[in-house]
Amino acid sequence: GDCQRKMERTPVTDPSLRTGGSEPAWTQLPQLNSGRAGTEILFATDEWFAVAGNLNVEEPAVFDPNAFDAEGKLMDGWETRRKRTAGHDWCLMKLGLEGVIRGVEADTSFFTGNQVPRISIQCANLSAPLPLDPWNAKPRKGTKASDEEMAAATACGSDKWETIVPMTPLQPGYFDTCRHFFEVNDNQRYTHMRVNYWPDGGVARLRIYGEVQKDWTSSQTGIVDLASTANGGLGLMASNSHYGRPQNLLGAGRGVNMGDGWETARNPNRPPQFKVDADGMMEIPGNDWCIIQLGVPGKVEKIEMDTIHFKGNYPESCLVESCYAPSATRLTFDPSKQTWKAMLPRTRLSANNLVAFDASSGVIPSESAITHVRLTIYPDGGVSRIRLWGKPEHRSKL
Repeated sequence: GDCQRKMERTPVTDPSLRTGGSEPAWTQLPQLNSGRAGTEILFATDEWFAVAGNLNVEEPAVFDPNAFDAEGKLMDGWETRRKRTAGHDWCLMKLGLEGVIRGVEADTSFFTGNQVPRISIQCANLSAPLPLDPWNAKPRKGTKASDEEMAAATACGSDKWETIVPMTPLQPGYFDTCRHFFEVNDNQRYTHMRVNYWPDGGVARLRIYGEVQKDWTSSQTGIVDLASTANGGLGLMASNSHYGRPQNLLGAGRGVNMGDGWETARNPNRPPQFKVDADGMMEIPGNDWCIIQLGVPGKVEKIEMDTIHFKGNYPESCLVESCYAPSATRLTFDPSKQTWKAMLPRTRLSANNLVAFDASSGVIPSESAITHVRLTIYPDGGVSRIRLWGKPEHRSKL
């Protein structure tokens, strides 16, 4: 009906149209199968129309109704051919971020007559690599696994892995039915995943949300980024996340674009005309803040603030504070009950710039270990990354 016609007229999807209602709280957690974090496809039975690695792309799927190639319609997801043999399609992947899975989102965007009718997901916690040749050493689009590759992958026994999402129907990829959310109640740490298509078809994106669990026993000594997603850091909450969630602040590398950061809406209560104080700082009625839970407690020595891509919407200044709440979990932490200490007093920021602060440029080094950080920005705007460099408190395993 109207949904299909609207989608056919719109080559690029607008994510705001596809929220399908409120999202579960666990969608604010890190995406463990992020492509940027190094999630790797190890095997796929078939990648005729579109390759399995597309499942792990962070950006929303796009669609061009006029795009075709030698294999047929170009689709943004993992789409297998119409099966004409016994069995079903499946793929294996190594998660870029290992940890506890709290929820799964299956997104069928634009797969409206070719979506997978049923899906299931299995996982394993493996200490050794699977004995498989590198999968993407050769082009895979328009191909299927050879008999030898199929035999090697089958021998790994992944069909016996733990089921975290049982066989479940999927709806077509219209913007009001495309997103499917599955809560996972399992505290096991997982490293590998098997995605089962029953029997064939396409899915645009899989998003595996959870808490990163890093093994600190084999980690190097010296200073590390205590807040990075890869080290278990979590963006817990924020006053406003209109254009980007706090977890983005902790992502790998520098931000790829303005959407890959934490950005708030403009304060609707801002005055008709701004004024500055005697120090030249803006006098404003409010600010925005977010809370970060460190991946491991530690003492912070250096803070990096990166506003790359934020050129007309960077914050005028920021304040960084810390607290120690080792018994609080991501679900029980209450910022109003903590004693906050300034680590970086209100300090000017600039557009599209990476700047490091240490004891010689304003940072008040931690006297003891901290567990949480509150970043306050004035008056609002966007930051791409924050890095909190320090020494982890001794702990055998997170």
